[in-house]
Amino acid sequence: MNKQTLNFFQQMLALVRAKEWWSYKLAPVLGTGYAIAATSNTSLISLWSTFLFILIALVIGASYASVINDLCDREEDRISGKANYFIGRSNLFRALVTIACIVPGLIVSGLLIQIPLALSVYIGNWLLFTIYSLPPIRLKNRGFLGVLAMAVGESLVPQIFAVFVVAHHTGESLSIVWLITLAIWAFASGLRSILWHQIFDFENDRRAGINTFAVNSSTQTLQILGKWVVFPAEFGSLMVILLFSHNIFAWAFLGFYLVTEWLRHYFWQLDIVIVKPTENHRLFLFEYYDVFYPLGFLCLTSWRNPVNLIILGIHLLFYYQRLWFWLKDFWGLLRWDIPTLLKKDI
Repeated sequence: MNKQTLNFFQQMLALVRAKEWWSYKLAPVLGTGYAIAATSNTSLISLWSTFLFILIALVIGASYASVINDLCDREEDRISGKANYFIGRSNLFRALVTIACIVPGLIVSGLLIQIPLALSVYIGNWLLFTIYSLPPIRLKNRGFLGVLAMAVGESLVPQIFAVFVVAHHTGESLSIVWLITLAIWAFASGLRSILWHQIFDFENDRRAGINTFAVNSSTQTLQILGKWVVFPAEFGSLMVILLFSHNIFAWAFLGFYLVTEWLRHYFWQLDIVIVKPTENHRLFLFEYYDVFYPLGFLCLTSWRNPVNLIILGIHLLFYYQRLWFWLKDFWGLLRWDIPTLLKKDI
């Protein structure tokens, strides 16, 4: 890949803000797809095209959500000083980028005709992203409705979409209890994420005159809601999902994750927060969701059928960066910080 091509690719990634959703939003969705395959004892290899289709469909949808949001936020971002790739761009450029998102979305919708539930969910998500950003409805500027829209659009709907697509191809009959539990977890984790984001972005939104839930109420309200209502529902439903899965790898990875977070806090003074951001913090459990949740089910299926290691390898190729960050942290703690502490004690 020459320098010019690489530069163009990087600009496209910046245009659709891929860094904000590639790992954090899409990897957990794939994890749920792997979980359905694992519970139905279906080989991941036989579903490789299904997983690729889900990934492509969600990438197109996430790109559209980022583009339409930035297009509608140009003036607010200019006032607050936030980066926005569309500020100063021509109307033709904006139109071409929008069309470049919509056309692939229409193609995906056409391919989903044989899965009516998935098609309905997918189209509904595009409509939700549109009314979230676009006037006159613009849910983003309508307090708590904007928070609900983001939790549903960024987390709940993608998870349900993956469930319907994978279940269609496996022929798996889904447990209603499991599906409801998954929906609670996906909605609650998405809600906590957007509450954190609005607290973190409070000053920018207030300065730009955006009536987010945080601006309309207070950051203290969001903290109370996130800590005492949203997080208990999220954590409890996650525990039920893991219990239903009978997946020892998922539990083991949860243990590794919790130990790593405690060590980061103990040695590096990182605040492990539920929803309230601090100067030096980490949002609790989200590394588990986008790194270890999918890996747990990939390891389970690979243990049962080693040929699934191919899918495990491909997943790591796509999502190596977050795992690499964890490995570097964990190795640094084991190699330097823990031995230093032991030497002091001696």
